[in-house]
Formats: sequence, structure tokens, C-alpha cells
Amino acid sequence: MDQKTNTVASIFFMVTGMAILGTIDNFMKFIAVEISLWQFHFVRSLISVPVIVIFGLLAGWDLKPKRLWPVLGRNMFLTGAMFVYFGCLGFFPIAAVAAGLFTAPVLVMFIDAIWSRRAIGPIRLATAFVGFIGTILVLKPDVGGLSWANLIPVSAGLMYAFGNVATRKWCEGESAVSLLWSYMFLMLIFGGLGVVYLYFNPGDPSNYLTRGWVWPSVGVWVWIWLQAVFSLVGIGFIMKAYLIGEVTYVSIFEYSMLIFASIAAWVLFGDLLEPLGFIGIGLIIITGILISIRSKNTI
Repeated sequence: MDQKTNTVASIFFMVTGMAILGTIDNFMKFIAVEISLWQFHFVRSLISVPVIVIFGLLAGWDLKPKRLWPVLGRNMFLTGAMFVYFGCLGFFPIAAVAAGLFTAPVLVMFIDAIWSRRAIGPIRLATAFVGFIGTILVLKPDVGGLSWANLIPVSAGLMYAFGNVATRKWCEGESAVSLLWSYMFLMLIFGGLGVVYLYFNPGDPSNYLTRGWVWPSVGVWVWIWLQAVFSLVGIGFIMKAYLIGEVTYVSIFEYSMLIFASIAAWVLFGDLLEPLGFIGIGLIIITGILISIRSKNTI
């Protein structure tokens, strides 16, 4: 397969993976009405981890991390990011949550500069500022006024950024599958700890974050299974994109998730962004593309 074919195929896999994730995450609103965030991650990971491991063993993939502690550290950041991301989906519109998560490329630039003791040029600083304005525009129109609570989705982007830098700095040479299953396993552990705590110390049963263990309805079980299966498929497509494509170029197309998530929310539930929100998404996408292109030569 030549480089041109690789590029086209990697774009197809990345965009398809992001379309799957951007669509399926919209249905978290049906899950959040019955079970807690912790139970969701515990049950979903209980489904996903065996699927990954069994399929990996049958396929002969390398499942064993080469360096345990660096992989664990990287997974801690990404696990935290996903708990905040899915936690926010119970309260915020998906476009706002995704916008917070996709501040990660801007934050990666700052984290990597500090980590590597490398200066950031004025163009990238200006680009980062534009990206921040874009994030504010997405958050404020949807939530109805900016407050510190509205910036919680950005903390998911911060942890995601740390995880991405840690992947680059700590986990070179690790297989993508070993990183995936170990990350999902850590989510299983933390979800399980939350479930156990809330089983003995249940909080408000109407609160998605503090609800104790409940036996979900058949409909919610269906959504959990769909979330687990389609998330694995989407992540698998994204992994494939990175395996066959040039990383800096392929990563630009991650931003398609913002578009697919917003379109799916509109088509499925009638949740339409305000005009300023669309402008904000555009600024975030432009920012990410510019930073990715310039980072190819500077990071």
C-alpha cells in the first residue's frame, strides 16, 4: 500500500471512528437517568475488557505492557479525563463537553513546552488564545451563561492532554492494544471502587454522580451494551488510522467528532447549537489544525 493510499485509508478510519463515538455518546442521557457514572464505567468495562483480551489473544496481539509504571501513569490521566467527560454528559450538552475535551491539543502544546523546556512561538500562542475563545463560545451559548462550573469539561481536556504527552514521553514502543485494554481495565477498577463505596454509602438516588447500585431496565442494558461495543469499534478504527497514517496529519481529523456529535444531537434530539456555538467549534477546529501542522516541525 503506497503512502497516498495509506493517507486516504487513515482519514477514512479516523473520520468513521469519530462519527461512531460522536453519535453513540449522545445516548448517555438515557443511561444517566437510571444508573450512576461509576456503575456505567464498571459495567461497560466489564464487557469491553474481556472482549479486547480474548480477541487480542486469538489474533496473536502483544497485550503485555513493556513498562508497567509508565503505562499506569499514562492511563491514570486518560481515565480521569474519561470520568470527567462522561460525568459531564449527564449534565451538559455533548457539544459543550466535546469542546472542553478538544482543548487538549492547545494544552498539549503548553504541557510539552514545559516538559521539554522549549519556548512557544508567538504564532502558536496567538493560535492557542483563539482556541480558548472558541471553547468559551461553545460553552456559554449552550449552558446559558459562563461560570466556573461550565469550565469543568475543560478539565477533561487538561487530563487528556497530560495523557497524550505521557503517551509520547513514557510509552514509546508500547503496542496500541496493550495501552487500550490496560486503560479500560483501570476504568473498570475505578468504576468498581465507586460502585462499592456508593453501595455502602448511597447518595441522592436522583443524582447521576452519587446514585447507588441499581439494576437497570432492559432498555438501559441495551444502551450499555451498544456503548461498549460501538466504543470499541470506534476506538479500533481510530487505532487503525494511527497505525497506517502519519500521526500529526491524522490527528487533525479527530476534530470531526465535534461536528458529528453536534449533528447527531440535532438530528436525534433537536439539540441545536446557537450561532456563536458553531463559530466556537469552527475556531477550535482551525486552532487544532494549525497547532498540529506547526507541531510537526517544532515538537
